[in-house]
Amino acid sequence: MAVIEHRLREIEDRHETVPTRVTKLEQQFEHMAGQLSELNQGQQKLTVAVNVIGSKVGRLLTILTLVGAVLQMAVPALLRVLFP
Repeated sequence: MAVIEHRLREIEDRHETVPTRVTKLEQQFEHMAGQLSELNQGQQKLTVAVNVIGSKVGRLLTILTLVGAVLQMAVPALLRVLFP
């Protein structure tokens, strides 16, 4: 009988601490949710910055390609005029 009473008291003690544990888990979850939302905002800013850099690099490559094509056509013609 003493064993049964001991085990019943142990079960009661465990159940008394359950709300505390649940509250602690809820607080941890809310903290992590806040961190995830901050991380998401940072990721969005980073994505915008990478897109801007990508568009600038694309424009630069286009300009360099056009300049290179013009030089390939103009330099031989100039060399023929200067050195007949």
